[in-house]
Amino acid sequence: MFRRNRTGDVRSAMGMAGFSASSSDGSVRTFQLSPSSVLKIQKGDITVWSVDGSTDAIVNATSKLMLGDGGVDEAIHRAAGPELLEACRKVPKVQNFSRITVRCPTGEARITPAFRLPVSHVIHTVGPIYYSDEHPEISLTNAYRNSLTLAKENNVQYIAFPAISCGLYRYPFKEASRIAISVAKEFLDSFKEIHFVLFSDKLYGVWLNTANADTGLQLLAKKTLSLSSSFAPVSASRDRWLGASLCHVQTLTIATLPDLPYDYCALEPTISREIMKIHHQKHHQMYITNYNNALEQLDSAIAKGDVSAVVQLQSTIKFNGGGHVNHTIFWQNLKPTNEGGGEPPHSTLGWAIDTNFGSLEALIQKMNAEGAALQGSGWVWLALDKGNKKLSVETTANQDPLVTKGATLVPLLGIDVWEHAYYLQYKNVRSDYLKNIWKVINWKYASEVYDKETA
Repeated sequence: MFRRNRTGDVRSAMGMAGFSASSSDGSVRTFQLSPSSVLKIQKGDITVWSVDGSTDAIVNATSKLMLGDGGVDEAIHRAAGPELLEACRKVPKVQNFSRITVRCPTGEARITPAFRLPVSHVIHTVGPIYYSDEHPEISLTNAYRNSLTLAKENNVQYIAFPAISCGLYRYPFKEASRIAISVAKEFLDSFKEIHFVLFSDKLYGVWLNTANADTGLQLLAKKTLSLSSSFAPVSASRDRWLGASLCHVQTLTIATLPDLPYDYCALEPTISREIMKIHHQKHHQMYITNYNNALEQLDSAIAKGDVSAVVQLQSTIKFNGGGHVNHTIFWQNLKPTNEGGGEPPHSTLGWAIDTNFGSLEALIQKMNAEGAALQGSGWVWLALDKGNKKLSVETTANQDPLVTKGATLVPLLGIDVWEHAYYLQYKNVRSDYLKNIWKVINWKYASEVYDKETA
């Protein structure tokens, strides 16, 4: 879904770029650190934050043994999957100043892969317990500084911090924000973006007030983005059946998460409530917020005349915009069995399937085989070629939308074969997921699209 407010400004229902839960007034505040670097402050869920998935990292405020013990540490471990805990257990133990064996002493930092998180790395650091640390300001400074140093050594360009020690460790918010922003300014030429992703309105307000009061930071004003036709979204021709506008616009287009046409539990037992909720609220939302974030970066790159950044951002926009387009179609392709899900098409689409594939069973076998054989992540599609009016089975990698395979291809049915669509229920047996999903396929929707496109 894409939305404007009544004054004509484009706004996301969840905020202006960057997160599923943005700041209370719908904004990400951006401050200039240097000509090549910005600092961003926003309220949100750090577990869904990412920029490009290859040079980005989030910071985990962990404990000395790095075991995912509560707070943001537990949330990050839960989102990353059990592989993160396994990686943390492999971090060599050392003795801290009290001669206690730990994996990460207070103020130090360690790095691991991010596994199922959308970023490339997790940097783990231990902040001070405010009332028991002899020099909490030094320990907190070291936690931020060592995290940034480790990120720089690993070629991270985009990094996001929580409010280290501001939860269970009771560090005063105002003092913590001053330290965090002060240390970030030490690295003004080392990163493209340094983010603070804060879990409450109060933290967001304190961090924002500290940044606004800092004479060394310049708040960048929001601007309306004018896009040339070369950046027209790839799905412009699909507006009628997406129920959302991705058309060529003269102002910044902001995506928002569409509501599902059924409850999260409605597709059980074929697809569990847990999978549907995570898939929709976390993964689809992640693509939307990253798409919005990339558009904001594109705005900045165009304003600076940074052609290299403009070119690089196109892949990010394609990936995350494609993720939004694909998932919007996917939700429409599913329907509860008690509402007709799984019932075969009996309209002109049914006849076309018999003509092009021999039978519905043959089509299903072909799509299952193509989907199971797809290396890595991607989608398997039943497509209509508007040029010759024929049906075909296509696959796309990652989040590439079907239109990238041919400008005349229209998706009638798309099946997500990313692991996040089935792993919690079917583990790594993709073939079982593909076999069962046909029980909840919405052939009525596919038939309606076919009839419209062949009229």
